[in-house]
Amino acid sequence: MPHHLTCSAHEGEPVTTPRPVSHPRGARRLAAPLIAGLAVLTLAGCAGGAAETSATPGADVAQDIVFALKEDPTCIDPQQSSVTTSLIVGRQLTDSLLDQNPDTGEIVPWLASEWDVSDDLTSYTFTLRDGVTFSDGTPLTSDVVAANFDAIVALGASASLANGYLAGYAGTEVASDTEFTVNFSNPNVQFQQGATTISLGILSPETVAAPAETRCASVAGTGPFVLDSYVPNDSVKVVRRDGYDWASQLRQHEGEAYLSSVTFPIISEPSVRTGGLESGEYDVIQDVPYVDESRFSTGDYNLYAKANPGVPNSLVVNTTRGPLGDEAVRQAISKGLDRDQINVIAGSISGQAPTSVLTSSTPGYTDLGDVLAYDADGAKALLEDDGWTLGSNGIYEKDGQPLTVTVTAFYAQDVLEAAQIDLKKVGIDLQLKMVSSGDFFGAIASGDYDMLGAALTRTDPDALRTLLSTASKSRWGIVDDAELETLLQEQSQTADTAARQELVDEIQQIVAERAYVIPTLETVQLHGSRAGVEGITFDSAARLHLYDTAVVSD
Repeated sequence: MPHHLTCSAHEGEPVTTPRPVSHPRGARRLAAPLIAGLAVLTLAGCAGGAAETSATPGADVAQDIVFALKEDPTCIDPQQSSVTTSLIVGRQLTDSLLDQNPDTGEIVPWLASEWDVSDDLTSYTFTLRDGVTFSDGTPLTSDVVAANFDAIVALGASASLANGYLAGYAGTEVASDTEFTVNFSNPNVQFQQGATTISLGILSPETVAAPAETRCASVAGTGPFVLDSYVPNDSVKVVRRDGYDWASQLRQHEGEAYLSSVTFPIISEPSVRTGGLESGEYDVIQDVPYVDESRFSTGDYNLYAKANPGVPNSLVVNTTRGPLGDEAVRQAISKGLDRDQINVIAGSISGQAPTSVLTSSTPGYTDLGDVLAYDADGAKALLEDDGWTLGSNGIYEKDGQPLTVTVTAFYAQDVLEAAQIDLKKVGIDLQLKMVSSGDFFGAIASGDYDMLGAALTRTDPDALRTLLSTASKSRWGIVDDAELETLLQEQSQTADTAARQELVDEIQQIVAERAYVIPTLETVQLHGSRAGVEGITFDSAARLHLYDTAVVSD
């Protein structure tokens, strides 16, 4: 369930304060205005004190915690998955070439000690740090990185998010064990930020050589934890990696993780998770329901929250299906949504409704609150001018067909039910089709849907290209718009920050006005822990790091 926080204590403070970062030699910064000043919401210990580690144990101290997940990860391979629970687990097992400060947007070294970008954005040259190994003992080399990227491309739609970062991939040229260049057939401005994500996290040679199904059950990375077990629909367990010593400079310590192990039971019922946190059965829980927020806003608990960057929860449209090919119908749906009220129903009192087709925490965001303003009378007028007639049942119809559209989704049912109520008031019949995550992605593969209820987390405005471009392997919105396609491709190949921002502004305007993506809610990840469990942090895409997490005594 998506959330906004209602707690005001420590608003805008990071969970931990990153160490000062230094610029790698030879690195050329891209799109600084789109990155710098990245707005995030991260609150720690709302009303109960900030989550600051006052004392931390050595790696020789046994520390085991239980972290209750809200759903089965389904596939723990981070290159294939886009499910938050899967990525919470996968982030602990997997490191990336680069890292991104979630508060400033600055990109810093991680597995790569240096990198350089060609002026035309078609090649990225990296130097790997020394001494890194995978949990199976295999050394990290340039050949292994090349095999990872080649394997992602071969996975195709199974690795849709990862492939989005590799648009135009033309292979990896290996110069030595530690130096390599990733080449693209066309400029690829988003690859640098993509290299910070878990989707492009680097896995062992044995993992990337395995079939996709095998990878979903077992992966080996260079991360601070190692997969101990995964029992689908029951639990996952990870254990501390012996000898780990190559954390990103954004982390708060060096060497091995503090925790000895993390057990992730899969607890789908929210009340069971919250009850387990209160009783001490669970040390940490994923997805604190908004109605329970006040229960955990005391000194006995810490709350951790971060707004998701990228595309907000939205109705993502297939314009080839029924009435959704009609722009007036799509615009009426957008005007008929009372986003402020949806925001309240979904649990936010102090948060904000979406005001663009990118979230307000995304670099390059443009405020389009006027375009997305609630206007029930305007929605009805659009439909009537378009030839729709209000039927006796309160639903518009045309040529004997009612104005009925279906949204397919696997989460945020409360948000969709609120949208359903709003749209019924303006004569639009929105039907909900709630499915499993597997069936959701199956529908995407087949194109068998009117609209999708979904969001796309990305720390770059290129998320809209990933979602809508006809050339994108992970396209969810089915749109035939030559003008938009040209702009989407042009922004992905533009290094000049001011010029790219102009393109991104125009893209957001078109997508909102033509209602290809119809936002419903900005999502905030909200998790809770008992007091004494400290050091839980987010990456720039709102995924959790547990490397600095420790159980701290009073």
